[in-house]
Parts: sequence; structure tokens; C-alpha cells
Amino acid sequence: MEEKKDYIRKQEELSWLENLQRNSWEPEVIISGITLAFLFAFPSQLFEFAAYLIQDLGTGFLPAILILIYSSTIISVFKIFFVVHLILRFVWAGLLGLSYAFPEGVIEKNLFKIGQGYQYQKPDEMVLKLERICSMTFAFPVSLVITFLIVTIYLGILISIYIWFDLPFLFIYVIFLMTFMGFAFFMISSRRTRFKKWYSSTIISSISSIYQSNLGKWFTVFYAFFIFVLALPIIMTDIEDFGMFDNERNIGGPSEREWPAKYLHFEDYHNPEKRYPRAFIDQEITNDNIIEISIARYEGDRKVMEGIKRNFSEKLDSLKWKTLSETAHLHRIYVNDSLIPVSKWSKVRFPNTKQKIYQAVLDLKELAPGPHTIRVEKLMLSYDFFSNEPTFKVLENWSRFEFIKQ
Repeated sequence: MEEKKDYIRKQEELSWLENLQRNSWEPEVIISGITLAFLFAFPSQLFEFAAYLIQDLGTGFLPAILILIYSSTIISVFKIFFVVHLILRFVWAGLLGLSYAFPEGVIEKNLFKIGQGYQYQKPDEMVLKLERICSMTFAFPVSLVITFLIVTIYLGILISIYIWFDLPFLFIYVIFLMTFMGFAFFMISSRRTRFKKWYSSTIISSISSIYQSNLGKWFTVFYAFFIFVLALPIIMTDIEDFGMFDNERNIGGPSEREWPAKYLHFEDYHNPEKRYPRAFIDQEITNDNIIEISIARYEGDRKVMEGIKRNFSEKLDSLKWKTLSETAHLHRIYVNDSLIPVSKWSKVRFPNTKQKIYQAVLDLKELAPGPHTIRVEKLMLSYDFFSNEPTFKVLENWSRFEFIKQ
């Protein structure tokens, strides 16, 4: 009696599973569509978060750009996966309609003679074959989701430790690298351990092994590699202009000086939901004799200011630089290479981004109508990646752009 009940229960479970498999296309399309809508809106938030890390938390440019590239890679890879899946489902829906309209498939006698004598696939065969491909394409990212989730949590813990204890980035970088190198060597070793036995029973390992054993291990590797290659152009677009947030260098590249992005220097071109990387003014063309210049505040400048006052005070005297009492004093403003004195810096915070900004008023009544150049110099300490020893430098073109006075 008990055996009969177990048999009936197993049959019901199999029927339930088969029914789910037959109708899996419905949740697949819904999940892919909703996920894509989220993924296409998310990169701009990642960009702003990375800028927030530099400007408000003082993480430095290197960890922020690595976090941005890592996050953008994840988003871009899943974009490609789900776009490919939706395209395949679009083709599958077309074949499904074809199989309903012409269930017999090709009627050979009605073809031109050059098309006769060949073997053609039946519509239902094509539908079933593409159905398996669609399901396989949708299931592949599952293992990546879990892997990326674990890595992201671990990376988040390390970054939190780095910020909280103000550690050298090299220390965190070495820990992160050694952890994954150790895990890789441990997994490729031939020794069977309790951890390996446990790991092989996890979802990540099981999914990966299913794909490798059914499709071929090299096909799986090259498939994943091909997706990452396709993601590269998207990643490059996501991180475009992020180099402007590198607080420790001059504006120097051709894309920054020869072809400046106006939305980074003028408020009337700027999206209020985005942060400013350096100096900016209200508008490109002005009729006023007085303009307000704004400069993005960087939390890391506090450490720079204290380091200069402690170790490089003689440099300030030789440069005839103003006494450093706040981080705004690290900057000097020039218009057409003429130093413009600033009597007072005001502190503001923008409503949408919560970005902290220094603002000052510039007197331009002596300027003739026409184009003029604003240039901002900045004092900076550059810390060696390995020794963490500071080097004093003056960034003569920390910010530079042109405006027009009418």
C-alpha cells in the first residue's frame, strides 16, 4: 500500500515537473523582459556610486574604477545573455506559428526542381530544437548569478574594511588576489577533500558540470569568453569620462582637453542627477561681469591638506600659496593665465546628488568680450602604490575649459 502511494506521488511530481518544463517559456520571457528593463537603467547609478566613493568617502580613483568596471562587466554580461534569449524566443515564436500554419512542413513536389531532392526539417522538430536552445541559454546565467553574488559580497566586505580602517589599497588588493588564487589552486589540485565534495554538490558546480558534460567543456569555456568579449564595448561606454574623477592628475587626454565634454563644465548642459568631477560654471555664454565658479569637493583632499601642512610646508612658501585652512584652499583659479584672487569660498550641497561643492565669485569686469579660458591649479600628494610614500606635486591643469563673455 505504501509503495503504491509512493509511486503515485512520484508520478504526480514528474507530471508537475514536465508541465513546468513545457510552459517554461512564459516565466522565461517575463523574467528576461523585466530584468533587461532594470539592467539598462542601472549603469548610470553604478557610475554615480563609483563617483560617490571617490568624492564623499575618499576611496581613491583606483578602487573606484575597479568597482565600476567589475559592476559594469556583470551588468553588461547579463544584458547580452537576456537579449540573446529574447531574440531566440522571438524566433521560437515564429517557428511555433509556422508549425501551426503548416504542420506538414515542406511539400517537395511544389518546390522548384533545384530545391527538390533534399531533406528538410519539419516545423515541430525546429520548434523543439530551438526550445531546448532557449532553455539552455536562459539557464546558463544562473550559475553566474550565484558566483557574482558571492564575489560581490566578499568584495563589499573588503572595501568596507579598506574605508573604515583607512588601509593602503595594496593591502586589500593582495588579500583579494591571494584569496582567489588560493581557491583556484585548491580546486585544480587532485586531492579529494571534504570541501571539494561539498562544493561539487552545490548549485554552481552542478550547473557548470551539466553544461560541460552535455555541450563539451571547451565549448562552455569559449561560449562564456565570447559573451565577455561582446560585453567589452558596453563596458567602455559605461565608464566613459570617469577618468575625470581621477583627482590626482591633470586634464591631459585628447578626449578631455581637445574635445571637452561641455556637460562636465557648464550647468546648463548638465544632468542635475549627475555629479560634477571638477570645476564648472553656470553657463558657457555670459553677459555678466561677475560669475560664480564651483569646484567639486573630494574627501581625500583632507588627507592631502594635512600631509602638505605636515611634510611640505616649505613648498607652500616657495609657491606663495595661501595658508591651507580648508580643502578649498588647495585650488587656485586663473582666467587667461591671470591669477584671480578668491576672498571667500562658500560650501553648498546639491539637492539631487547630495554632492558637496565649493563656490566662489569671480570678478570679470576687466575682461573684453570674446572667448576666455578658466584654469584651476591644485596642490596634490600622490601616494606610491607599494610604499604609500607621498610625493608633492602641483596640478597646473587640474581643470580647464573655455567660456564666452558677450
